[in-house]
Amino acid sequence: MKKLLKVLLPPFIGFCLYFIAIRYSSHYFDLTIGQIGTGSLQGFMAYYRYALPLLFIVAVLTQLLIIVPIWNKVLLKPASARFWAIFSFVFVCLIMAAALSYPIWDKVTGVHHLLKIFLFMSAVQLVYWTINFITLIVIE
Repeated sequence: MKKLLKVLLPPFIGFCLYFIAIRYSSHYFDLTIGQIGTGSLQGFMAYYRYALPLLFIVAVLTQLLIIVPIWNKVLLKPASARFWAIFSFVFVCLIMAAALSYPIWDKVTGVHHLLKIFLFMSAVQLVYWTINFITLIVIE
């Protein structure tokens, strides 16, 4: 039962919080599928709104196949190893944010817009994973 909670509860809580933030946004009813990929907040919200079931399935699979096994191994390590695990995870999040930001970026908008997309993607990932890990700590 505890393993099932570790797999389902953290993504569920993270997705619920994002859903509430997007659903009660003033832009929610104006979102169209054509806004996806624009590199704006509305584009991200539209993507999330239309792809929510698929994103949740990917989150649960990621939790099951990657995060929970790593979490279980890191719990047995000393504090210095945990620090390096967190540092590595933040680094991976930044790399993934860069990998997501670049294809969305329109070169005409300038490098400043790329940096803005990168920071936004980094914040979204880091907030999600912080919520995820806090939930795992509570479950433990």
